[in-house]
Amino acid sequence: MPSQLRTYSNNVFIALSRLLNAILGGNPSLTLSARAGLNYRKGQWSQQRRLINTVFWLQQDHCEFAIRLDTDRNQQAIRDVTEGNIDKTEPL
Repeated sequence: MPSQLRTYSNNVFIALSRLLNAILGGNPSLTLSARAGLNYRKGQWSQQRRLINTVFWLQQDHCEFAIRLDTDRNQQAIRDVTEGNIDKTEPL
């Protein structure tokens, strides 16, 4: 049960982060952390990245980690759809 609760709460936090990112004009397929990491790579959002990394201090560079996670999740969703491995009633 703790594993299910952790998965559920993690999914809720990811959804909230994506919603906040979309409200702030970002891509709704990315979390706010991934957006901060990508913008930092472009020489922007250094303060936002620092703030987010401070909040998630247990990870060495949360924003870089978030880029990889978001990319992996999006690629897996595309594979599932193209391979027919997804329940048609379940939205992406």
